[in-house]
Amino acid sequence: MHLPTPNAIRTASGMPGEAYWQQQADHDITVRLDVASNILTGSESIKYYNNSPDTLSFIWLQLEQNVHREDSIRSKEGRSTGEDSFEGIHITTLEVDDVPADWHDYATVAKVLLRHPLEPNDTCVLQIDWSFSMPVKSGLRMGYDDAYEDGPVWELAQWFPAPCVYDDVYGWNTLPYIGRGEFYTNFGDYKVAITVPKNHSVFASGALTNASEVLSLEEHTRLKTARQSDATIEIRSKETLPQDVEGEQTWHFEGKQIRTFAWASSASFIWEASSVEIPTLDGSTKRVLCQVGYPKEASEVWDEAVEYLQHAVRYYSETLYPYPWPQMSMTRGKEGGMEYPMLVFCRGSSHQSLFNVTDHEVGHNWFPMLVNTDERRHAWMDEGFNTFVNYYSLEAFYGDREHKPDISKYIASKFMHDLKAINTPADLLKSRGHLSYRKPGYGLRFLREEIIGEERFDEAWKEYIHQWAFKSPRPADFYRIMENASGMDLQWFFRGFFEESLQLDQAITEVKQTEHGVKITFRSLGDWVCPVKVRITCEDESVHTYTLPVTIWAWSTKHAQTFDLESAVVLVEIDADRAYPDIKLSNNEWSLE
Repeated sequence: MHLPTPNAIRTASGMPGEAYWQQQADHDITVRLDVASNILTGSESIKYYNNSPDTLSFIWLQLEQNVHREDSIRSKEGRSTGEDSFEGIHITTLEVDDVPADWHDYATVAKVLLRHPLEPNDTCVLQIDWSFSMPVKSGLRMGYDDAYEDGPVWELAQWFPAPCVYDDVYGWNTLPYIGRGEFYTNFGDYKVAITVPKNHSVFASGALTNASEVLSLEEHTRLKTARQSDATIEIRSKETLPQDVEGEQTWHFEGKQIRTFAWASSASFIWEASSVEIPTLDGSTKRVLCQVGYPKEASEVWDEAVEYLQHAVRYYSETLYPYPWPQMSMTRGKEGGMEYPMLVFCRGSSHQSLFNVTDHEVGHNWFPMLVNTDERRHAWMDEGFNTFVNYYSLEAFYGDREHKPDISKYIASKFMHDLKAINTPADLLKSRGHLSYRKPGYGLRFLREEIIGEERFDEAWKEYIHQWAFKSPRPADFYRIMENASGMDLQWFFRGFFEESLQLDQAITEVKQTEHGVKITFRSLGDWVCPVKVRITCEDESVHTYTLPVTIWAWSTKHAQTFDLESAVVLVEIDADRAYPDIKLSNNEWSLE
């Protein structure tokens, strides 16, 4: 398999090198939601750090809300979001270092021309004033939900202009936002002031810094108690939701080293909170606030929601990397399941479905909020990785209790004619469910449980996460670090499973009893190879298992091997546990008739 030539930025070991760099974009935003007109009006200051070795003569911005416009790629594909005559983001001011800048609008991206080139290790400040009408029909990863007695729910994401990523692989990453692929964004520090009606509760991608101003004394006291409590505490119950309160107030949030900022606001939110103790990198512990906001109409299912957050934050902190931020929030509105730093949007029709979507979306705070992958090109590196870890999290949460598994056994024959590779850009996939979620999730379980082994895999997996925390890896970086940290040649696996759509078809073609055992002939009939897992059952009821290494296929698609046994053979099976992605199971068994 061809991999990019390693260098001082991305090394042959798969680790970031001594010359690794990435840009940073800090945001200071003020925004007001006019609930009468459904218009969002914002002003932001973006301090952009050019940490690259290159001189930049322009900066590209993401304007994702313009996906609803008629001139977006999505609309031109004939896949309108239904927001008729949507004007998109209306920019009234765009300055660079206090000087008006020329810029060009290309639907979901815009090119800002710099009067003075931005040199390496220099910064510039973009000032942008803008507004847009809140989409009310579309639920494209955010939305407006007017289905509740106490008032609508607003969930805001991709709501402000932000610099595109400039990196060492593609330069400016300007793939248009279509809605199938998700995001690739810069890390930065955020200060956000959100003005909403006074009876609203706001949850966001940051720590609330003015709780004493926006909450009553009793609510503030409860919130402080929740920060140190394992038990769930009602901050605002359905009986204590603010009623008939006039005017507005501003909620202030701060988020450190996060890749974007989202928020949700409503007068309907019942607010419950608790916290969970997790380990830290230095060996000590800390508590993370876990809180939810949901309308009373969802109470029957959301009564355990805080517990789901506690489990996910604890489990992934203990098994992957300590959760690095001070709080984790979840709200219930229009969006069925979507992730942002410190905030997820979820729905669920039952307790387990809500647990599943909660666990999945919270898991995204590790992939890609911590390990910042390019979701437009490599969706499997966040969705597939997350689906993989969700399986073990679900098993840990339910234990012996009855539940549905998160990843069912993979039936390769069902997808044998789907010849797209997993590592296909998400925008080129009609549906991402199979190739971005289920197949890579299964593939990593297969790699861990059948190929590498759990202990060896887990050490390499953690090495990958810790080395690339707060950085942006590519598939080659993942492949290399897994090989280096596990000490195994895995090129055959990564090529066949992730980079190409190769098919596995192992077969038993001949079984001959010998004086001291049995000689079995195996064939590799597909275009992909794997180790061969053999189970032999003898006449004396003894069972013998062997795993033949993948190297048996290095020089031929036919392999014969003799196994020394004391009893006659009555049954030979390949992959008796059906763990392998074999497209034809009928040739995997031989029995003595």
